Amino acid sequence: MGSLNDPEDVYVAVIRPKNAASLNSRDYRTKSYEILLLELQNEVKEKRRKKVLLGTKIKRKKGDGQEILDFVVEATKLISPNNQGIKGKRVVLLKEFPVERENICQEICLYVVPTAVKDNSKTSYCPGGPSFYCLQDIMRVCSESSTHFSTLSAKMLIALDKWLAEQHTIPHAIPGLFRPAPLDRIKSGVVNPAYNESDQSEGTLHMGYTALEVKSKMLTLEKADLCIYNPLFGSDLQYTNRVDKVVINPYFGLGAPDYSKIQIPKREKWKRSMSSIMEDKERQWVDDFPLHRSACEGDTELLSKLLDSGFSVNQLDSDHWAPIHYACWYGKVEATRMLLEKGKCNPNLLNGQLSSPLHFAAGGGRIDIVQLLLQHPEIDRHIVDQQERTPLQVCTENKQNDWEDTEKLLSEALNKPYEKVRIYRTDGSYRAVELRHGNNTTVQQIMEGMRLSPGIQQYFTIWICSENLSLQLKPYHKSLQHLRDWPDIVAELTNLDPHKEKPQLFLCRDVRLLLETERKVDDPLAILILFDEARNNLLKGFYPCSDTQLITLAGLLLQIIYGNYESKKHKQGFLNEENLKCILPCTKFKSKGPHWIGRILHEYKSLSSREGISKEMHHLQRLFLQICWEFPTYGAAFFTGQVYTKASSSSHKVVKVYVGVNTKGLHLVNMETKALLISLKYGSLKWQLGEGDAYFQIHSLENKMSLVLHTKQFVHQLLSRKMNLIGL
Repeated sequence: MGSLNDPEDVYVAVIRPKNAASLNSRDYRTKSYEILLLELQNEVKEKRRKKVLLGTKIKRKKGDGQEILDFVVEATKLISPNNQGIKGKRVVLLKEFPVERENICQEICLYVVPTAVKDNSKTSYCPGGPSFYCLQDIMRVCSESSTHFSTLSAKMLIALDKWLAEQHTIPHAIPGLFRPAPLDRIKSGVVNPAYNESDQSEGTLHMGYTALEVKSKMLTLEKADLCIYNPLFGSDLQYTNRVDKVVINPYFGLGAPDYSKIQIPKREKWKRSMSSIMEDKERQWVDDFPLHRSACEGDTELLSKLLDSGFSVNQLDSDHWAPIHYACWYGKVEATRMLLEKGKCNPNLLNGQLSSPLHFAAGGGRIDIVQLLLQHPEIDRHIVDQQERTPLQVCTENKQNDWEDTEKLLSEALNKPYEKVRIYRTDGSYRAVELRHGNNTTVQQIMEGMRLSPGIQQYFTIWICSENLSLQLKPYHKSLQHLRDWPDIVAELTNLDPHKEKPQLFLCRDVRLLLETERKVDDPLAILILFDEARNNLLKGFYPCSDTQLITLAGLLLQIIYGNYESKKHKQGFLNEENLKCILPCTKFKSKGPHWIGRILHEYKSLSSREGISKEMHHLQRLFLQICWEFPTYGAAFFTGQVYTKASSSSHKVVKVYVGVNTKGLHLVNMETKALLISLKYGSLKWQLGEGDAYFQIHSLENKMSLVLHTKQFVHQLLSRKMNLIGL
């Protein structure tokens, strides 16, 4: 071992999470992290390169963490924007590795330096410089005998992988590891100008300042507008408390009280008093919650009458229980059945302690009710209570009544196949996703069931759509509940017949997605889904554009659908009405003359023979998207509405429109002609609600234009201020 002043070899593992969500996950996934590695040329085999961890030499001393952080900044300047280098949050000693060098055993330290979450900015490539690699890809090929890594680096990577897995099992360890450095968390600092430690030396006593010296020093250093100091500081004068109020005990000085005169009520009277209070409370509960009482007693006749009278099955009593909780706990099978079937009660309804009916039935060993609940199509078999316990765990802990048979029934239910829901895409294809939590399955859980990579998921979310109404769901929304409530939603947001609107779930572009983010898309599957949706909106007429742009897009679609142009196959009669419907909006191919077919075929032929353009499918689809990105209405959510315009000096004309709202602004499209009537950016408009909240007025700040817009859907969204649903 060398002396403290001898520099020693150390290795540094710079890691960063791919997204912030992985920091709060209890499950360790190597794909959630990236690690900084250096690629070195193998001296023996010139073509073979090995990846190693960053290494340097430092002197063994206390507080060497800053030296390592400075080394990381210097080593990463060439690959970071503006040559700023990567700033680590802290330095953690992971392990010391014994290494023999020149017959001398040395201890080489491995330090972990966590950095900020990966952002979307691309790192610069520098030959010979370090680069970030996905930890999952590294660990797949990492072993001590691997030719891809040096032996020491392989050992350290394996130790790092094991260490990260252990940290994920410790509460708050990973968030604490990637927490901002202490200096970054300091917002402001206050220093006492009277304190000066520069003149102090060890073993000496420092004399303080007098009040006048403190005042003088503060005025010199702080340049304060006003200085107030304690006039008694440094003096022997005593401070006298000022009394604001005096309260005198009237019994003070009268001597000790006569305790024999104090009467204590007899125990029997006290018991009767307490029991009467309980009886009063019980009578009050019966009067206030008749539906709860009938469910508790299993009185189905009274229960049916109360349900017909309009009593709510979701009402919670003073103990925060609903009627179904009492029926399940006391084993009232028929009452439970009536609440579920006639009362349309949610089988996953939670009480104040977040326990579900299945928890109550399982805890009481009520096997018949457990079987009834498990047969319900919307039941969540994996639901947990406030203590993170499943119904099976509650049953095993309580051991009441028929708990053994109930336990067996719950165990079998967990192994049964789950109900599935179809998630469609714009091209008509779909994927069946398991509803592991029944009616409680959220949009976020459905997105996870789609098995899309995180890089693709950021562009899309789940929509619920019928023929004339589409709504984007939030991640916490329960899709089955919205499918069930769709007639009520249609009636609230439109004047359509709710029974003619059949809802389905779709995977579509997230309307909140910024165009700058979408321009970076390079995944073929993400491009395909975005292309299908853009093509569908183009054919519906939601993308008003010039004839030149439309012909270019039509030629691209022919290239995508039919491949390269062939003169013998793709003649003038090739583009019949059916084929034109696949490449042109419905409002265009009827109004344009036959010369359009020639122009489209010419564009198709020119594109097929043009050099420098890749004919790979996803490249052509991305080229299609690049043109659509320039349209003002791209990525908009559309509402239906009516605009009132002046037809003459004394009359008004009503124009039915689509109201498009995206990240750019607000756009009005004529519903009949599909022409763009107006397009306003957010910074150039003002709006205000009209009388009765039935319409709102839009004022353009650029050309001083004003118009009145009636739209039931859009006004509803403005009033709710929750934006739980975004219309398309």
